[in-house]
Amino acid sequence: MIENEFNISNAELVIMRVIWSLGEARVDEIARQVSPELDWSLATVKTLLGRLVKKEMLSTEKEGRKFIYRPLIAECAAISLMGKTLLDKVCQTKQSQLLEDMIGMSVLTAADARHLIEILEKRQTVESVSCTCLEDIGVCSCQHEHEQVAVKMV
Repeated sequence: MIENEFNISNAELVIMRVIWSLGEARVDEIARQVSPELDWSLATVKTLLGRLVKKEMLSTEKEGRKFIYRPLIAECAAISLMGKTLLDKVCQTKQSQLLEDMIGMSVLTAADARHLIEILEKRQTVESVSCTCLEDIGVCSCQHEHEQVAVKMV
């Protein structure tokens, strides 16, 4: 697995969430946990498991005639990598808007909100943020809310 990127499909993520919840599982246990609405066959589950093993996100161990699958990446580490991967895809000038939107869409307890406030209060800030959309080309013409003209990148 690439250390700085979490690159799996939504279907693979469903399988990972099942295994994270169970700690370890066999194919039939995983298939029982997958939502019936997905209407996945056992072959589909096996295919997804094979992909995750190949991506080094799962280990497999033979136990009798069945295989046991275990996560090679912790759920918290995967969440962190998902966040980094998403932030890397967004212009730096729009990352705070992304975070604001994600907070607005999240279900938070009062303790969660207090924890986020504490993190923000301790967070070291920068004077300004530069557009990173087209660093290789050197010109950004994306529309930012605070400016409506093309920005020449330094």
